[in-house]
Amino acid sequence: MSLPSAPNVIKILEQVGEITDELDYSLMNYLLKKRGLGYTACQPQLVELENGKQAIKMNLDNTFIDKDNQLMGLGIVGTLFVDIESPELDVIYCSSSEELINNIEKLKNAGIHPQTRPKGKY
Repeated sequence: MSLPSAPNVIKILEQVGEITDELDYSLMNYLLKKRGLGYTACQPQLVELENGKQAIKMNLDNTFIDKDNQLMGLGIVGTLFVDIESPELDVIYCSSSEELINNIEKLKNAGIHPQTRPKGKY
């Protein structure tokens, strides 16, 4: 079940973390199905939400492959929250497609240029 707006984070429990390969694969499938190509979930944090639940908060980077076959990123354009208490680690919130597209345009209009993304998790 997805919320209409991002949940309110009251506390960051772990500033920097890693996710399993299985969760990474599951989130990539979710993003492809729900938001289309061009988004990578990154920078996981363990957070506490205002309802007392713990969740994994991840930023969404606008990513693509350039003409030199390098992974590039424009920047953070949205967020995604995963319920760590659900057996399937359900996505409880993901920025809307409209919000993601608007944020990409804001970055481009601000003169932000894509940068090479590192290999591995980030």
